[in-house]
Amino acid sequence: MKKMWAFLGLLTLLVMGAPLGAQFSRTRPVRVSGGKDMEQFRESWRVLDPITRNNLTIYPVVSNLRVDTSEFLTLDEGLASGSVRIGERGQMENSIYRPRNPRPSKPMEERRQYSGGASVNELVLVNDSSRPLVLLAGEVVSGGKQNRIIGADMVVPPKSDPLPLTVFCVEHGRWTSGGGEFGSAKAMAHPTVRREAQMSKSQSGVWDSVARSSEAMGAASPTSSYVDVINSPKARRDLDNATSSIEVDYERELRAQMRDRGAVGVVIAIDGELVWTDVFPSPDLFRKYWPKLLRSYVMEAEGRSRDLKHVPSSKDAQAFLLEDQGRETVQVEPEAYRRIDISAESFEIVALEALGRFRDSGLLVHFNKMARD
Repeated sequence: MKKMWAFLGLLTLLVMGAPLGAQFSRTRPVRVSGGKDMEQFRESWRVLDPITRNNLTIYPVVSNLRVDTSEFLTLDEGLASGSVRIGERGQMENSIYRPRNPRPSKPMEERRQYSGGASVNELVLVNDSSRPLVLLAGEVVSGGKQNRIIGADMVVPPKSDPLPLTVFCVEHGRWTSGGGEFGSAKAMAHPTVRREAQMSKSQSGVWDSVARSSEAMGAASPTSSYVDVINSPKARRDLDNATSSIEVDYERELRAQMRDRGAVGVVIAIDGELVWTDVFPSPDLFRKYWPKLLRSYVMEAEGRSRDLKHVPSSKDAQAFLLEDQGRETVQVEPEAYRRIDISAESFEIVALEALGRFRDSGLLVHFNKMARD
């Protein structure tokens, strides 16, 4: 465990240098679609040699494309600045339903109402910033009546009307009578939990995955809280120890591989099986998510068998990253995002494109591929 967290601290320092929408399905096998930008990104991705510690193998993904993603706001940034607010359904109407200028406000009868009270799987979000907000499935928000994770990738336009936010509970044993607004836990649920939310859309599956993680990490919580697990004294102590011990030769090895190209994402293998990808359009955007993504991969690896028999080659990882034959479903929120889901027998892909000023072509914001069990 200590070596694994040392690996985490090292990689962190190295890399650091649903609303309503139109939806349709295709039943024939297709390629990932969504405009020229999507294909340009995918054609530019190159998978580097693997970096392995214990049963966790990480393949950096690099790209020679240069994309300015500074306009995008992350959830952590928005909640920290107060420009993004999240609250329980039925408790935020008075504070967030208000006229917005210069945009004309919708008549009250046309707005979604939340008079039914709080709901386990739905919150309310408002983006008051002047920047589009990116939300990733699995991001953890704490507070309210119980801690939750975001249920699906999406982009929220700047100065948007309040919207319903699909979430999953990651604190089975608490439902308080109060429940104020939410803050960021600055954490990402590990892949098994994220997969239950995105692929299975199962609340019970999410709870079961949190319980298994708690057992694997040796971190008990009186309310079965995922936040308690990731912030347990043991985990925090191991991480602090790791960041003070950096292997210089390993740092040089990774830098040599990069060859002045920016890392935009990773492919992940655990126990010698390729299981996950997270890829972004720019090194800057990837860097913002990397610390909590890496922690989530380590937690996933700790919960597996830790029986590493072989390490897939970078060629194998490249093939896993780019394979995309499956049934495609597209959900569009006009002027906000297009989310492309591709389902196959052995994997699921979620590709999120920002629309807004990018209009029909879209800009690929996040590409997530999940292997099925």
